[in-house]
Amino acid sequence: MAVEIIDFDEAYRDHRNALVSLHYSAWGGLDDLAAAQRARRSGFPFAPYLGVYAREDHALLSAVFASHYPVTTPDGPETVAGIELVMTRPDATRRGLAGELLREVHRRERGAGRRLSLLCTGRSNLAHELYLKLGYQDIFTPRAALRYIDRPPRKAAARIRVRRAGTRDAPALARVHRRANARALGFARRDARSFRTRFLSGVVAVQNLLLAERRGAVVGYATLEPHSSWNRAAEVIAPTPDVRGALMAALERESRGHWLVFGSDWFSGAGDPELDRCSPLLPSYSVMMACPLAPELRRRNLYQWLRADGRPFACQLLDMF
Repeated sequence: MAVEIIDFDEAYRDHRNALVSLHYSAWGGLDDLAAAQRARRSGFPFAPYLGVYAREDHALLSAVFASHYPVTTPDGPETVAGIELVMTRPDATRRGLAGELLREVHRRERGAGRRLSLLCTGRSNLAHELYLKLGYQDIFTPRAALRYIDRPPRKAAARIRVRRAGTRDAPALARVHRRANARALGFARRDARSFRTRFLSGVVAVQNLLLAERRGAVVGYATLEPHSSWNRAAEVIAPTPDVRGALMAALERESRGHWLVFGSDWFSGAGDPELDRCSPLLPSYSVMMACPLAPELRRRNLYQWLRADGRPFACQLLDMF
């Protein structure tokens, strides 16, 4: 029987056991695929078809999921395709199935007017070579800085209060993020709906966000993901020294006796005095890649294009899918 391509809804309806088995064989765990349905209902920006599957004789062999994200390019705001998930059963590899599904997603997204497809992978993954052959280019590698917290946290400025976030804080978070990235390209635009859907879909645990307030107004925030021996601040927006000091004091307090790891775009960027107290900035394992879907972009160096006129490329770990 020839391999055919079906959408997620058909796979979920007619081949649920095979669908769960595919996820287990590819990732070594049982995904609650009902969570994808809940995320879709909560407003998570999945593509209308959510994902495509390669089916052969009622067996699901490979899959690609896609979403839609707003970005700012030198040509203005636009929506791009984001490849959320690429997987193939181990006994079906080297048949070109993942590449065929990606080309199908590209065809659909090109037909819908998308000019770019983005994905995140590991630079040393075998899949990285596949993506290069399909036309993807490396556009962003986050850097990490880390420090062991073995001293009491410093005292923060009394006029800055730090508290845990709630779902209701989504509009304030969006305003702070937007102001901090006003001149940037890339993932410079996040609205309240974007934050809210991250919380409701479970992509981001709202209790892992620390908010800095001045006179009741949110002026900065930091994420803090707890692990057994280390904590990660994947995203820190702190535009002024007093906000940076208050958030750092809170991060140190929560991380005492642990390693504290900073993700990309921390504080005010490279050269910030807070980062000078950490290890040297190191490139991470992950890389974001972009594939031109529109003819006018195919001859461009996308890394340079997305930094036109010296404008920074805004991309933080919460933007890497």
